[in-house]
Amino acid sequence: MKFRIVNILKEKWKSWDRFFRSKATNTLEWEYAELKHIFTLITFGHWVGLPSPPPAISLNLMPEMEEEIIDMLQRVELARSPLSQLFSYLDIG
Repeated sequence: MKFRIVNILKEKWKSWDRFFRSKATNTLEWEYAELKHIFTLITFGHWVGLPSPPPAISLNLMPEMEEEIIDMLQRVELARSPLSQLFSYLDIG
């Protein structure tokens, strides 16, 4: 009887451990993505009116920001697509 209860508790513990480890991983991935967004905003904030670091520092950081710049340019292209213009004309939001 004791052996069965111990096995049940071990299985419950393992399932809780797997659950919380997966939640921790998802949380870390979300935080990493948010930190990248904040870093992009700090580095290229002068486009939206925020104080920014000196241009030399921004240019030195550009190789690190390659993925973010590509993503930003794709969003600009998407914002100018005919379908998005149609939605803006029809005031659908």
